[in-house]
Amino acid sequence: MKEHGTYLTEAALVRDFVEAIRCEGAPLRAVQVGAEFDYRDGRTDVITLSGDGELLAFEAKLTQWRVALHQAYRATSFAHRSYVVLPAKVAHRALAHASEFDRRRVGLCAMRADGTIEVLHQAPRVDPLMPWVSSRAVQFLNTHN
Repeated sequence: MKEHGTYLTEAALVRDFVEAIRCEGAPLRAVQVGAEFDYRDGRTDVITLSGDGELLAFEAKLTQWRVALHQAYRATSFAHRSYVVLPAKVAHRALAHASEFDRRRVGLCAMRADGTIEVLHQAPRVDPLMPWVSSRAVQFLNTHN
């Protein structure tokens, strides 16, 4: 539920994000989607498998982009690409710190008020340091789709 384009809860932001990445033409179109993937070092809000077989991780926050950046950085241990997802207004403020995202090799997405995703900062592809966790994530997706 949104009030004046601002999300009231993180759960609402995640719900709209998951709906948006399933849409045809979405910039980060997902073939499979799972929420709350629990792994050794944390719990990732959303993981997806792209059409080309890449595992993507997404950390959503309403305002605390630095916390989300740290969580997304941890997810690079198992994901090929990792992103922070924020409401558009917050995401544009966080983009002023693009060097922090570059340093951690994490991307940045904005959820627009119209329910679409804008990729403000593309995450580079990385080779996961823990491929066994990547395998668990794919199994998680296969059982939840």
